Amino acid sequence: MFLFEFNNLDLEDKRDYINELPPTSDEKGRFVTFRKEGDMYISLWDCDTFFAEMYALNKKVFKIEGIELTDDRINLYIDWLLEPKDDLKYQSLD
Repeated sequence: MFLFEFNNLDLEDKRDYINELPPTSDEKGRFVTFRKEGDMYISLWDCDTFFAEMYALNKKVFKIEGIELTDDRINLYIDWLLEPKDDLKYQSLD
């Protein structure tokens, strides 16, 4: 699937597409990493030719957006992971 096709899908179809992708070689699926903005969690998913960002608030997904592999937003994940975090524990979005 191409990025523009993915972005034209509705929320449920985007989620289904991500969930139906075969897992990567490490058997952990396509999840790459996540970052937090306020109370919102944004997770990054590998979709082979593009990434998908899944936005969740109170464990409810409200937006999924495909982005290019070279998009500058990738730097937000790197910066967020490098920040010290004393009290943050990863919470499952499911």
